[in-house]
This record gives sequence, structure tokens and C-alpha cells, in this order.
Amino acid sequence: MKIFSLFVAVLLLVLQGTLGFMRAPSNDVQCKQAGGTCSTDHCPLPKMRSFGHCTQGVPCCRTVYE
Repeated sequence: MKIFSLFVAVLLLVLQGTLGFMRAPSNDVQCKQAGGTCSTDHCPLPKMRSFGHCTQGVPCCRTVYE
């Protein structure tokens, strides 16, 4: 039973650390770190999708692999 409690504690710590990666980027640096590019007014279709914003509401676009 002690091992189960330790396992749950470690699992919660790991999940807490990964939650920051699930947020959408909100500036230029975060967009580039997430593998995206800042577009001028919209993402070029059909291969790019917006997944966050750069400064002043400019969309952060990333290639979608289908």
C-alpha cells in the first residue's frame, strides 16, 4: 500500500509539470518554442492551423499533419 501512495504522488508531480505544455502560446517567443510561426493576419490553408496568439492578436500558426 505504501508503494501505491508513492506511485500516485510521483504521477501527480509528473502531470503537474506537463500541464504548462498544454497551454496555447501567448507571445512570439512561446510561439517559436512550440514550433510555430507568427503569421501576418491568418494562417495559410490547408496545411497550417492557428493554435495560439503572438503579440497584438496575430495568430501563431503550426503545420498540421493529417
